Amino acid sequence: MVFKKFTDRLLSAGTTAANTLVYGQEQAEKIRQLESMGFPSERARHALNATGGDVDRAAELLLLGGADEQQQHAGPPPASRSTPNNTAPGQNVAAHNDEQMRRAIEESLSVNQQDEARQLRQAEVASMQNNREVIDLTGETTTINANAAKRKKNAAAPQKKSPATTKQPAKKQPTNNNTIKSAAAINAGKAAANRHNNNNHNKFTTTPKKTLDQTHPNIQLPEKLSNKSKEEQILRCANRLKPHVMAVDTLLRAITAVRNSPDNPKFRTIDRSNSNYVKFVRDKPGAEDMLLAMNYRRISCNNELRLERHMVDEALLYLGISALEQMRLTVEYITNKKLRAFHAEMRRVGKQNGSQMQESGMTEVDTAIRLEFLSKCPKEPPEGRGALMSVYLGDESEKIEGGRVSRRFDGDDTLEDVLNWLGGCYGNEVLEKIRGININNNSSREWCLCDLNRYPILPLDVEKHERKTLQYLGLFPSGKLGVRLSDDKWRDREEGASGDGFDIHGSARGLGAASRSMLH
Repeated sequence: MVFKKFTDRLLSAGTTAANTLVYGQEQAEKIRQLESMGFPSERARHALNATGGDVDRAAELLLLGGADEQQQHAGPPPASRSTPNNTAPGQNVAAHNDEQMRRAIEESLSVNQQDEARQLRQAEVASMQNNREVIDLTGETTTINANAAKRKKNAAAPQKKSPATTKQPAKKQPTNNNTIKSAAAINAGKAAANRHNNNNHNKFTTTPKKTLDQTHPNIQLPEKLSNKSKEEQILRCANRLKPHVMAVDTLLRAITAVRNSPDNPKFRTIDRSNSNYVKFVRDKPGAEDMLLAMNYRRISCNNELRLERHMVDEALLYLGISALEQMRLTVEYITNKKLRAFHAEMRRVGKQNGSQMQESGMTEVDTAIRLEFLSKCPKEPPEGRGALMSVYLGDESEKIEGGRVSRRFDGDDTLEDVLNWLGGCYGNEVLEKIRGININNNSSREWCLCDLNRYPILPLDVEKHERKTLQYLGLFPSGKLGVRLSDDKWRDREEGASGDGFDIHGSARGLGAASRSMLH
């Protein structure tokens, strides 16, 4: 008996050592645990392979397998004499319960196998995506490079030992073949896949950007101004400067000073931070380009333009002076010169506003004239009633100080009432230049009163519509008038100045207002 126990220990030790050498320390330890439960080594090894190395599941599998073998070899049990009819049904019920238990364990193993197979497929998809292989985004499981994916799957299959290969094949996932994908969805998926592929490709490869000559070979771009001759640069820059009156005058004065005194460094240096230079010259188109064409250079450290003595070219200076003098004769320069003078007059008139004059003091004559105009005005309606009338001197963009006045009027008040109120604010000068001054039996209307709520803006004939109500003129329930510079036809009262030569498109404003053709 002692010899038999010693022999069993030697065999167990030898089996454990052999298992350690063949299957590794961890697998050998699991086999030894199952052997200690009374299971043979070979069956323990097969059970561990079938359950993926899980000792508990392997023990359950061995127990189910041992019960089945005992039932097969034992045959039907002997019947008892005392209860021949009650013993057989109890054994059948126990066998049925064992069979259900075995099926439940097999189904659980099958579900686990399916989960492992799905995880393997997800790992393969992630690996393919890391290798910059495009996945079909339409929902199909195929990829653009299907052959490479199959080779990877076949190469990885022997390395993974799945329980499905030892026990039973995994159940195939049911697929829905009734889903019909539209052509738009398929095309959208292909387009997304192409974009994904291109983005990944651009991360590692840089392609040169195509030039305009390659994309549009038939288009001819004009030559850059800096590549043209200095003479042509000066002429082009001077032509761009003609609407900007102060820029033309300032450059002409500066260049003339350099031509007359080229040795004086004061005239050859321009401070770019000077307030007048910033306001009138620096940001005007063509101004600094013209100076650079005359060999001026930017000095960034001092923020200035400098013309070195050895770079002075008298021919370029004479050409620049001549070009600027020619710009003074153009229509654009003359028109903007008049407009600038007009706004200077509006600033002077704005300082004569009643509130402004009270601070500096008003003469008795001016006070009497303005009180006479205000005495002719009707009483101002209370707040919330009537029409708010606003009058602007010059363009609103000029923001003339004291150049805006406001007052409320009723709809049945006339344009004459508004003019009397305007004379009370600014004096008699504004009304005389709007109505016209008789000089040698000829009246000249230098300024005009315009309705700013209409487009295009046209002058109102104050002599013709002086007795018309504000509602008839379209100035009710709100009015916005402006004092503007008259054009030549309106100033000289030429034929057709009030309608034939003007664009009178636009509808009347307000209920009961006259049509535009009746006013102009």
